[in-house]
Amino acid sequence: MSRSVSIPPILKLYVLVFCVILPALCHRMYFSVYYSQYLHMGGENPNSYSGRVNNERRSQAKTFFASKTDGGATKAALQTHTKVKLAIGVLTVNRRLRTRDGSFYNPGYLLQTVAAILQENPPFSTRVLICNVDPDPLSHSDAAFLSRFVPVQSKLQQENKQKTPASSNEHEKLKEDYVFCLNQTLALNSEYILIMEDDALASHGTFDILDHVIRTKLQNKYHGFELMKRDSTKSIIKLFSPQYHQRDFFTTKPERIIINGLELLGFGIVGGTAIIVFHVLLVQKCKRPYVLDRRFFIAAVVCCVLAALAISRPHLLELRRISKHLYLMIEANDCCTQAILYPKGAALELMPYMQTSGRHDPAPLDGVLDDFVRKRGYRQFAVEPNLFSHIGKYSSRHHSKLIFLQHFV
Repeated sequence: MSRSVSIPPILKLYVLVFCVILPALCHRMYFSVYYSQYLHMGGENPNSYSGRVNNERRSQAKTFFASKTDGGATKAALQTHTKVKLAIGVLTVNRRLRTRDGSFYNPGYLLQTVAAILQENPPFSTRVLICNVDPDPLSHSDAAFLSRFVPVQSKLQQENKQKTPASSNEHEKLKEDYVFCLNQTLALNSEYILIMEDDALASHGTFDILDHVIRTKLQNKYHGFELMKRDSTKSIIKLFSPQYHQRDFFTTKPERIIINGLELLGFGIVGGTAIIVFHVLLVQKCKRPYVLDRRFFIAAVVCCVLAALAISRPHLLELRRISKHLYLMIEANDCCTQAILYPKGAALELMPYMQTSGRHDPAPLDGVLDDFVRKRGYRQFAVEPNLFSHIGKYSSRHHSKLIFLQHFV
């Protein structure tokens, strides 16, 4: 008489999690080990897919502005206070490019980013300014169109007034453009300065979360359950970091390594406890459930830690969007300038530094910013998950092959 083979419960758990549940949930998550480009895009060509997604966003932005053409205004564009809480400078160039088939394509990034800002309802006084740094500002049709809604300052016109020759070096020009936008935005007389590039798209609710970050992490800080005043003038806050920089232990920053480790341990303990409770209540019915065995609990914790690693931290960070109280502000990795928040004092100190030390520094813009942070005793923080997404597939500086990167769409 043959005896049936009993499969260990923990083996059933691992097969269920890693062979059934995670493949079903994660095949569209780019940084997950289960990501499938074919399933994500339905077999569509990656460049066609990313172009279609961008065209849909651009169409929505045009619809928004069409609804405002009759004179309807937006709160963020029309603040007239002598002093405001936040001034936003949007750094832009004309991105109308010739594609492989010889036609011209305008991705409309500026339309999308400005529409996303103006559709928000900031809980504090806000001003918005477009910094047109294109060598031929009149060719930037999107900036000209948006001048009906938002003030636009042209760098070339300012240079002509001041008789200042533009730099021919690419990195140097980028730093000069950034200084120009910093200067123009500082003129709006605000407590905080947000400088963003024209392909940084604000997520819905960004300004509510930003208000929470300013109140509870910059101006004040929790000590236990009590908010205490703190000095935030030596802080620079990145509101966008590339998702590949947010991966598990993809960093050399000690604070980030510790937080990554604690996050994984937290997922393991919470997930392992949930598995135990679920199994006791719904599956196991014997008087002395084996799931109360600590070995099973450890196996469940390890299962959840491995599952978290398989899903990848950038996607798990999205769970924090449930509440503004769950957003992190941790030490930032060195990189990227898509959207950065400066206290006014920091912006005032950065501007002359970039005009002098940074002007002849061969390092790119973000490298000069990192040097400024180190030399002047500042700290760079990142808000996670990102408050902005990077939608720029077409670069204004690199005219090589137009390749697809999933995290741009």
